[in-house]
Amino acid sequence: MTTSKQSAKLNRYQQVAQVLRQEIAAGTYGIGQCLPTEHELCQRFSASRSTIRKAIEGMRDLGLVEARSGYGTFVISLRPQEKVVQTLSSFEDLMQYPAETYRKQLEVRTIKASPELALMLQSSTEREWLWLQAMRLTQYSQAPISWLDAYIAPEFSDVVRLPNPAGASLLKQIQDLYGVQAANARVEVFVTAIDEKLSEPLGVARGTPALAIIRRYSNPEDGSYLVTRSVHPENRFRLNFDLEKHLP
Repeated sequence: MTTSKQSAKLNRYQQVAQVLRQEIAAGTYGIGQCLPTEHELCQRFSASRSTIRKAIEGMRDLGLVEARSGYGTFVISLRPQEKVVQTLSSFEDLMQYPAETYRKQLEVRTIKASPELALMLQSSTEREWLWLQAMRLTQYSQAPISWLDAYIAPEFSDVVRLPNPAGASLLKQIQDLYGVQAANARVEVFVTAIDEKLSEPLGVARGTPALAIIRRYSNPEDGSYLVTRSVHPENRFRLNFDLEKHLP
């Protein structure tokens, strides 16, 4: 264990976390590997279970590890990550993700909405949509911050076929390519859980708590032309609202 003067000034849980962080950085525990159990870490560091849990919690907040219920604590990054924080203070902020994130497309196909999907899209079951499945990532994170299902009016299909080197959002791509702007953005935010389909690509256990955001974009000319549903595993994304009241 590290015995430097700096470590001596740290609390016990910080000392434990520091050692484990150094071992992760050195490759002792690689990405996808499970850390020793709480019992094993208690024995190794001669520490209480609460100390070990606090050390692990601190590492989780740094984006180094992720707890998977029933399986253990797994390494997801070799260096500390920053959570993606989106602060909403204007209509434009509400409509898209922070600029430091980008979209990795996985599959695109044309569908007709099932009755259940039509309810979410607020459209008829006869209407066709271009269905895009993707993950949203950041340059500094090795774990996806979210899964994305996007439903796009077929007349705007070029947004998923043309190069997008700047990583523009679907909303901005439609605006730039077709000159179409959203007059209305309706956003729903709710708590959900990771299902079996998303467990593997997001690298978390099924049942992990998650934040889901549905964004619907429309205007009088085109009606509803873009609907996105993103699912963010816990501790990977934060949504802040910055509202200011203007007094008379």
